[in-house]
Amino acid sequence: MATLPLLGVWALAVLSPGPDFLAVLRTSAGRSRRSGLLVAAGVVTGIAVWAVAGMLGVTLLIARFAWLYTAVRIAGALFLIGFGIATLRSVRRGAPLPPADGGPAPAAERAVALRAWRLGLLTNLANPKAVVFFGALFASLLPHHTGLAAKGMILVTMLAMALAWFATVAFLAATPLITRTYRRAKKVIDAVTGGLFIGLGGMLLPR
Repeated sequence: MATLPLLGVWALAVLSPGPDFLAVLRTSAGRSRRSGLLVAAGVVTGIAVWAVAGMLGVTLLIARFAWLYTAVRIAGALFLIGFGIATLRSVRRGAPLPPADGGPAPAAERAVALRAWRLGLLTNLANPKAVVFFGALFASLLPHHTGLAAKGMILVTMLAMALAWFATVAFLAATPLITRTYRRAKKVIDAVTGGLFIGLGGMLLPR
């Protein structure tokens, strides 16, 4: 029961739209449900990295060293801006998204799957706000007497909540209505998505 406030805050954070949400939504609508689920899995992998780092106090350590936090921010900003530029270039070229399912060679399928998972992972890890969020979340809402087994259960619960949400987004985005809508307005949607990623990345650059 003592962890309910923590899980409540976490639920609100997971449901809040952001780069992770956009990456899963666009991939699932534009490629396939399978690719969207792989991006979701990558996002949850990134969350696991941040959550474990937060529980171990690593995120608090990063936040305390200005130069280290700045390096994390710059790396995240550059990835988001780069992904946004790549998305805008695909709009200009008018090139369709490559299919994620099927294909003549299993090796090619594995490579596409890995790219989808990596996109989710890097999109999540590129958010330096997670450094502050997870550090503050566990420092303020995780009881100090919490044992290792209890922390493990909390971590599993948090990851299950995140996976359930992003898998739901991937599933719904791949429904015929959404995919048809996406195909009709692909250039506009991708232009907006690319602009949002560039804008988010620009906001992260140190002033």
